[in-house]
Amino acid sequence: MNRLMRVAFPLLAATILVFPGSVSAAGKTKLLASATVKSVAPTTLTVTADGKDTSFAVDAKTSVIGKGIGTKSRAKGGKATIADLLNAGDRVSVTYMEEGMHATKVQLLAAAK
Repeated sequence: MNRLMRVAFPLLAATILVFPGSVSAAGKTKLLASATVKSVAPTTLTVTADGKDTSFAVDAKTSVIGKGIGTKSRAKGGKATIADLLNAGDRVSVTYMEEGMHATKVQLLAAAK
């Protein structure tokens, strides 16, 4: 066990020292747990949380999930934009890259009534 520790710790330290750039280059992912959609366009999503508006860039790689999203997407032939899937007033959570404020995933928590 002692021999394993003497080998494992230096290897771990060397790995961290050799590859620190790959960790920071990926950017930081953040979560906005609950927000209300203020407006939505094919390339931009603006939400309100805690009285503050935040805009996110969205594109075809932005994943939109939630109840009814698959049905709406199929109705558009699988080529739905985020503007086809979400409406003002919907409650969502947004996972995004801090650099560039790009939404990677938007989860519909509750549709607007």
